[in-house]
Amino acid sequence: MKNRIIELIKEQDRFEIITHEGPDEDSVGSSRALAFALNVLGKTVRLVYPSPIPDSLLFTPEPKQKKGITPQISILLDVSDMKLLGGVKPLGEIVIIDHHRKKEEPEGISWIDPRKSSASEMVYDLIRAMDLEITPAMASNIYMGIFGDTGGFIHSNTTPKVFKTAYELTKAGADPNQIAYKLKKSRSLKYYHILCMIMDRIIQSGKIFGSYIRYRDFGDIRANPEDAAGIIEELASLGGAELVILLRELNPDTVHASIRSKGTESALKTARAFGGGGHGMAAGFTVKGRADELIEQVIEEGMKWVSKG
Repeated sequence: MKNRIIELIKEQDRFEIITHEGPDEDSVGSSRALAFALNVLGKTVRLVYPSPIPDSLLFTPEPKQKKGITPQISILLDVSDMKLLGGVKPLGEIVIIDHHRKKEEPEGISWIDPRKSSASEMVYDLIRAMDLEITPAMASNIYMGIFGDTGGFIHSNTTPKVFKTAYELTKAGADPNQIAYKLKKSRSLKYYHILCMIMDRIIQSGKIFGSYIRYRDFGDIRANPEDAAGIIEELASLGGAELVILLRELNPDTVHASIRSKGTESALKTARAFGGGGHGMAAGFTVKGRADELIEQVIEEGMKWVSKG
């Protein structure tokens, strides 16, 4: 299917790249890198993010884009669940590029490869398959995405291929020290206010830890939902935790869950019970409801899978 996507890119001229609500390192890095590649090919492109990019992820180069176009192709990048589009409606023919496992193959043109660490790794492969040079701008964005989705090269999706790709990206101009510093050593004060609030609400059930943050909490501390980016990885580092769950309200009646597990696929199994998806040990879902009312229900579901793990 990758070859069919390359054919479409060559055939068409106007593109939009849409990624998921609550953009992270991978969605931002992969979308910007792919847009740079489309620019090189002389294509017109616009980037669509259902919610704002966190300030902490704005340091990589931004590609040229045109806002007012009518796209022929809508590339959904790093989107495991159509609910994550946050109400954004694709305007062109839909093409999906994603590395998350799905119960069923989506309709239409899709390239789904759960063996890949990230959408950024897939974009790297796509650019190379089109015989394009990896520029420093592309390299920086792809490296950021891979670094983010592998947890800084510590998750189980860190394969020999990932290390080889990271090596090639640094040769192409990515600065691994700067990227690691920006992502790991430049947290805002609001981030720590949110983290403290989440830790105060921790619920522990055996080896499961869960917490939540409400939409109104962000207003109370003059923060945005984007300021909570990366907190799930902090929770995942808790000693003795086999499964961690973070519920974050995207608005007063919509909850997004981020779930991480160690050594088993309990994160994915828990997410699927609520209509979500992802990887075995990194998954999520989005549902209508209130975080403080859902948290114990999600923990209870997680207990079914941790006990079996």
